Amino acid sequence: MIQLTDPRKTPRQVLAPALVLAAFVGALLSAQDKSADKLRADKEALAPLQGLVGKWKGSGFLRRGSTKGSWREDTTWAWKFTKGRAYLEFNTPGARHLRKGRLEATRESGRFSLNVELPNEGGDALYRGAKNKDDKLVLDRIKAERKDSPAPARISLGLLVKGKRLVVLYEGRNAKSGRYYRLGEVGYTLSGTSISSGSGQPECVVTGGRGTIRVEHKGKGYTVCCKGCLEAFRDDPEAILAEWSMRGKEELDRKKSGGKNQAESQ
Repeated sequence: MIQLTDPRKTPRQVLAPALVLAAFVGALLSAQDKSADKLRADKEALAPLQGLVGKWKGSGFLRRGSTKGSWREDTTWAWKFTKGRAYLEFNTPGARHLRKGRLEATRESGRFSLNVELPNEGGDALYRGAKNKDDKLVLDRIKAERKDSPAPARISLGLLVKGKRLVVLYEGRNAKSGRYYRLGEVGYTLSGTSISSGSGQPECVVTGGRGTIRVEHKGKGYTVCCKGCLEAFRDDPEAILAEWSMRGKEELDRKKSGGKNQAESQ
């Protein structure tokens, strides 16, 4: 008769390896469940910031109402999943203030942390904050890699026009008074927004779409396309008009460049 077990072994000796294996499998499944729970929790906590995800084309300004010292800046926000965790990541090549970073949910409900890398070997910095009563995400600098770090003291991100416009304000802080002061602001438009240049229709000064609502500022009339754009214009008309002016100049330069290239090809 074939014996399946060694008769010299006690029942405890026979069962021990099976119990170890069962414990190992149980621990593995428990770890997988915890990892899945963390991932789900991260996604739920970051869901209110889903509107940041996408490709954005922007214009930066040092001062409101002035194009002096202005610059172009594009950025991309995307979800990232690694080691059972979820976070939002942004990448801004050629950035003036922040080159790239990772936005995560903290253990404290409704609060977030942002780890960033500064351009021009400016080192890293860490920010923490939450949404304010105006639904803007306001993040204060907690620490920086360098003592003389050029990292802004505070960053504010706001979504307008039903998520089609992103405005990021960078501020410094006076060491003596503790007051914040403006370093610059970038207004982004979500890629894919239609531009109505040359269509003969009034142009929305916020998104470049077809303007249907008339607005006024300093005695001059303009148009916007919706209530969201109307709110954005009323909130900061100088910045909106400065960006609109820059957008028009760039469009004109592209047309001139295109006409010149066509003439040379002939």
